[in-house]
Amino acid sequence: MSGRWWRLANHVLTAVFVVALTVGLVLFVRAQDWTPVATLAGQLDPLRVVAALIGALLINAAGLLLGLASWRALFADLGAAVDRWTAYRLFFVGFLAKFVPGRFVALPVLLRMGKEIEVGPVRLAGVFLLSWAVVAMTGMTIALAAGPALLSGTAGWLLVATVPLVVLVARPDLLNRGLAAAARLLRRPPPQVTASATGVRRAVTAQSLSWLVSGHHLWLLAVVAGAPPARSYLICVAGFAAATVAGLSVMIAPDGLGVREAVLMLGLVTVLPVAVATPVVLVSRLVCALSEVAVGGVGLLLAQYLHRRRTDPVRRVAPVG
Repeated sequence: MSGRWWRLANHVLTAVFVVALTVGLVLFVRAQDWTPVATLAGQLDPLRVVAALIGALLINAAGLLLGLASWRALFADLGAAVDRWTAYRLFFVGFLAKFVPGRFVALPVLLRMGKEIEVGPVRLAGVFLLSWAVVAMTGMTIALAAGPALLSGTAGWLLVATVPLVVLVARPDLLNRGLAAAARLLRRPPPQVTASATGVRRAVTAQSLSWLVSGHHLWLLAVVAGAPPARSYLICVAGFAAATVAGLSVMIAPDGLGVREAVLMLGLVTVLPVAVATPVVLVSRLVCALSEVAVGGVGLLLAQYLHRRRTDPVRRVAPVG
């Protein structure tokens, strides 16, 4: 009976999460005024526009998969000894939760999934906390590369801000120390889990590559819209990292809706007219949403299928003969 109630609760929580995710996506689409996008598209070569959209989707999807590799590196360090697809189920649920208003509706689902593989809430929270720290730190470090471009090349010294990232790769234990110091400053209990040097290095490397690859989708869209390729390169690639981290920091907006666009506009208006930069930002948001839902949705379905296939006792019984 207990197992039946757990399965029922699991189905209910999953249904609530799916409904909340759908509501979040609908709110995202309805919140945007797509008129500027249609106007700009009408002024450009249709084939070029289609090619740019497809290219942007593939580029951002590749960046997302590198982000998955970063999270996996930390989970393998701190999580249970489970196969990768079982672990990926947790990642994709947390990943898709970005589109859910408030995001916290995914918490019961994540806790239930963690319990299934004997990963308690403390360890699970530790994985996501460390992952978020890596995402934020690498994103803001790469974002500083946009400084010289925005300030007409007079602030090249800002690139020395990448030194902390290099130091962290050389001394990965500093991440654990930093989180412990932050906990003391906030008068909170210290983290109950710590990452190994190998796990941190792999996570930082993969996440840094994720930012660099993903930012190219914005650069492609901006160049097609008329931005100078050389001058807009750092503004787009590094600026995308800054805007995304800013959006992730705002918990009440689904996927940082509105915040990321505002940050992107600050950079793009230096290389494009406002009337052109606006639709480029909107299309970037659409590209990110479509690629994230595609990668997250397909990934979650595949991970769920392979997880059940591996854990189903009927399938695991070897034939006698």
